[in-house]
Amino acid sequence: MAVCQLIAFDETPERVLLDIIPLESLAIDSGRPRGTTALSMSFQPSDDPVEHVEMVQLFDRWMECDGLLELDVATATAGRFRYVFTHEDEQLVLDVRV
Repeated sequence: MAVCQLIAFDETPERVLLDIIPLESLAIDSGRPRGTTALSMSFQPSDDPVEHVEMVQLFDRWMECDGLLELDVATATAGRFRYVFTHEDEQLVLDVRV
């Protein structure tokens, strides 16, 4: 897990976009210097509208707090990554096709 700063969050019907600054090395981006360059992550919205709204509300709340997140990235299955975002006692797990 790596501590990251969520600096921007945008949601449209086509995608969810996160801009984060890794404050520690991330397994998915080990060549990038820590704390200096934003990393953009884009996800397609969930097919489940309730899950999608809950995810958007989490990111909104986290942005309003301090924006500090722990991020863990792992291979879930062939062709999928699992992103685990943690903020205090809340956690969001996204399985994303590559």
